Amino acid sequence: MNITGSKILILFFVITILLSACDESSELGLEVQPNSDKIEIFNNFLTQTGQLPPFALTTESVDSLRSDEPSSLLLGSIDDPIFGENISSFLTQISLSQSNIDLGSNPIVDSVVLSYSYSGYYGDLASLNNIHVNYSDEKIYKDSIYYSNQDFSNFFTGTQDLLLDFTISPDSSSSPLLSMKLDNGIGQQILDLGNSNMADNQTFQENFGSFWISEMSINSNVVVYLNASGSNSSFTVYYHNDDNDSLQLNFVLDGESARVNLFNEKPLSNLLVNESRSYIQSMAGFQTKIELQNINYIDSILSNKAINQVTLSFNVIEDGIYSPHQNLSLVRVDSSGTNIFLKDLTVEGASHFGGEFDNNSYEFNITRFFSNYLLHDSYTNELYLLASGGVINANRTIIDNNSITITILYSDL
Repeated sequence: MNITGSKILILFFVITILLSACDESSELGLEVQPNSDKIEIFNNFLTQTGQLPPFALTTESVDSLRSDEPSSLLLGSIDDPIFGENISSFLTQISLSQSNIDLGSNPIVDSVVLSYSYSGYYGDLASLNNIHVNYSDEKIYKDSIYYSNQDFSNFFTGTQDLLLDFTISPDSSSSPLLSMKLDNGIGQQILDLGNSNMADNQTFQENFGSFWISEMSINSNVVVYLNASGSNSSFTVYYHNDDNDSLQLNFVLDGESARVNLFNEKPLSNLLVNESRSYIQSMAGFQTKIELQNINYIDSILSNKAINQVTLSFNVIEDGIYSPHQNLSLVRVDSSGTNIFLKDLTVEGASHFGGEFDNNSYEFNITRFFSNYLLHDSYTNELYLLASGGVINANRTIIDNNSITITILYSDL
């Protein structure tokens, strides 16, 4: 055998021995480890169908949600056979797109168009058929806080519906758009403010009020998500003056424009309740309260145990008409009665915490909360399941109460 062949053969034997040593060492470690040192993981499932149910469930109405400057403006109505009426409208200002506007001599309006890009919808888009646009001299303000149940009806009592016509593109469009043609009178009202009131946006908004856009047809079955910051969202007054017969005055709908989503109130009497189910609805609809109970029984299970992981999971009942939420939120109630986020979310992060709709179910990792609940008397026994993004979507979720499970993974100390 030549020298090169010998080196290859020797190298082959060395590698084989090293690989064998690695395999043997891993097995050897297990063989010599005393059984008393091995960590065994056990689990326990706490369900509503057990002898001692671990929680009580209650569906409650949501009083209101803070709804100023939302990322989506909701427009439409749905008459849900289980949840009842779900109606959304909104208020908005308009803002100058530039300062020191010169309207020229004798400006006369030709047409007025209010347009919104839309990013999605819930329900049947084709059923949108009865939009109203009203104007009021009353003001709303960007630096103020508004809630979804705020009553602005006195602003618009007796005001004229300005809408002449509207079109909405299909969602398959490359640039989905709701376009509303308004009465020329509102455009002329703006032009008549004159150049002095177009010097800057603050001056303009001090002299011009707000719009209320609503849709309350009994035949409607959709809520559309409008985007005030969309590329095609604008308020445009087309006009001419003594020197030019084709001019336009553009306003923006985001930026310094105050905006408020408004939702109808939803008492429990609206809800067609099945006692084996719990309910969650966006747009200040409904939430589910979870009260932990039988704590002594749970304590006895975990006596002298180390908690490795605790999850809360449940299944959804789908009816094929309205889709459930893509995400739900889970919060706890502190000793002062305030809803606060769980440390499983704030410390560990959203991907660890969970709450996404997956395979017809939701799951939350509540390990930190559960451990603190068992150890600290200051932790109340109340949790709430809430709609995630309840101000900017119209989804609703029905929970199968019998599927709700707390799964505890633990090991002996």
